[in-house]
Order: sequence, then C-alpha cells, then structure tokens
Amino acid sequence: MKIKTIELRENQRLHLGKASPLVAPLSLYLEPTSLCNMRCEFCPTGDAHLRRRRPNGTMDLSVVTKLVRDIQDWGIQVRRINLYKDGEPTLHKQFIEMVQILKEGGVSKELWTKTNGLLLNPEYNQRLIESGLDMIGVSINAVSGDGYLKVTKTKLDYEKLVAGVTDLCERARGTQVRVLVKIANSGFSPDEIRKFYDDFSAAELLSVEQLHGWAGSDQKDWTLGTNPTTFEGGALVDKIACPLPFFMLAVNWNGTVGLCNDDWLHATICGDVRTQTLKEIWEGDELRKLRVMHLAGKRRDNAACGNCSNLRTLPDNIDAHRLEILQRLTDAPDAGSDRETIAGIQAAV
Repeated sequence: MKIKTIELRENQRLHLGKASPLVAPLSLYLEPTSLCNMRCEFCPTGDAHLRRRRPNGTMDLSVVTKLVRDIQDWGIQVRRINLYKDGEPTLHKQFIEMVQILKEGGVSKELWTKTNGLLLNPEYNQRLIESGLDMIGVSINAVSGDGYLKVTKTKLDYEKLVAGVTDLCERARGTQVRVLVKIANSGFSPDEIRKFYDDFSAAELLSVEQLHGWAGSDQKDWTLGTNPTTFEGGALVDKIACPLPFFMLAVNWNGTVGLCNDDWLHATICGDVRTQTLKEIWEGDELRKLRVMHLAGKRRDNAACGNCSNLRTLPDNIDAHRLEILQRLTDAPDAGSDRETIAGIQAAV
C-alpha cells in the first residue's frame, strides 16, 4: 500500500503548545551504533570528515538495561522507542538482544527501527520478526547497483538486497510487525520510482520521501541540490522554537542524551544515562536551559539547532504558545534560579 509517511506520525498527536512541559517524554530515540556500512551523500554519517566531529561507537547493553530500570522506576511507559539514530542498527551484533530487553521491560507501547537492508537474510529476518519489534522501516537509496554506487558510494548486489527485503516482508505477514519500505528521492526519474514500487511490492507499506536537511545544515547541502520540502513534498515552515525538546529525547550510543535524532554533532547534550536517571535528565537544569533557549528565539546560539533545516519539516509548531510555555516553566516548583531568566525573556518576547 502506498502511503505518505506522515500518516504514521499523525496518530494521536498531542497539542504541545497547550500541554508543554510534559511530565515525561512521549518517545525516545536509542542509538545502537553511530557506525554505518554505507556512505550516503545525503547523510552526515556518510561524510568521514564530519563523522570525526563526534564520538563514534556501539552501545553497551548495560546502557539499555539501565534505561529500562530508569523508566520502570519512574513508573511511566513511553509511546514509542525508536532504535536508530545516526548509524545502521543491524551492525550491532547484539541488536536482537537489545530489542528483547526493551520488550521484556514493558517500557514502551511500540518499538520501531530502521535499516538500510544490507544485512537482511532469511535467518536474521526471522529473528527480527520474533524480537518484539512493531515496525521495521527499510530505507532504499537507489533501484540498481550503479545507482547505489553513485548515491551511497557503496558497491552491492542489488538483487540480493531486494531478495532480503522481500523475504522480511513475507515473513512479517500475519505477525505484529509492520514493514515500511521507503526510498529517499535524490532525483529519480518517474521510471525509477515505478521500478521501486515494482521491486518492493511485497511490502505492506511503501513510500517515497524527499531529502531533508539535518542539524547543522550549514555544514553541507544534504538535499543534493533538490528543491527542499517536507518528507512528503510539502512546503517548509519556518519556526522559532523546535518542538522536539518538549516531547522526546535521544540517547546516543555512549549514553549521552540530546534533544533529537538529528543532532549528529552531539551539540545538545543535556545528560548522561550512565550517571543520571532519565527522570533526572528530563527534569534537569540542562534540558530546561535548552528549552528556554528555543522559546526565547535564541536557538542560533547552539551549533546543532541554529542552522537546523529539519526543524522546518516538522509537523508540530509551538511558536504561538511560547509565552504560555515559558510561564509554565516559571511556575514549576523546580524552576529555581531560572525564574529570573525566564521572566526577562517573557518581557522581551
């Protein structure tokens, strides 16, 4: 079935402007690894020079078990945990175990992941289906081996890739797992788009997405000269404040916690789950300061947020409610010394 991926994000959306700050995050990103087996032109991880600007590695399972314990002790259950961020999740040799720990912990209503599909094969696919995942997104980047070499600088057997993805889709039928196969449109012809739909017709869900910018979009044009739009091809919307810090967090492979899954620079770090609980981070001073920064219209003070192109693609917009949210932050019992700062911003906004 052909869909627009925003259809997967529209279910039970909360009005953040009226509800923020939330008592707990709605969703989390959990990064199994920051490493990847492709070098995509439209991704910061594909650029060796930019990749060296952040720490890189693979998440230890102890971080996952600690996170589960934090959420259980907090007494909450998040709507979704997304097991992906800057790297390719299936490169983590214990990725299946990671999913199982989260599933058995009962800390999230849904578990999602995304993969480039290179490591999919019948045996691994069956383990993925049985792991506890609810959604598997497969990101396709071209419709031929030559196309992959051009866009991802990766030599691969395209027919083998199609066979692996098709096998996953067939094994998912009749299970709790939904499979979305999508392609990032880096300038494909109508014939190439039709070939994508034909080659991956076994998928329950199929989508064509437009390229988008990332945090720190002044570093490189990741849209590859295409006309910037939302994922679905809609017009971009300029925003003052990013809505993401008000409903989600991203746990990097090394346990540090940032504001969003697009912060490949690690410039929005607001805590570390190895030394703090998730609740402490969510209610902590560092996250509050970053939220106030956005509400005050000062996101350009941050290397990741200041030139974030992805902000313009997000469906949520809290700009009209910035003063309301600032007032609630001021009224919070733990606002402390921030009250004076927040009051000054309210007077200036």
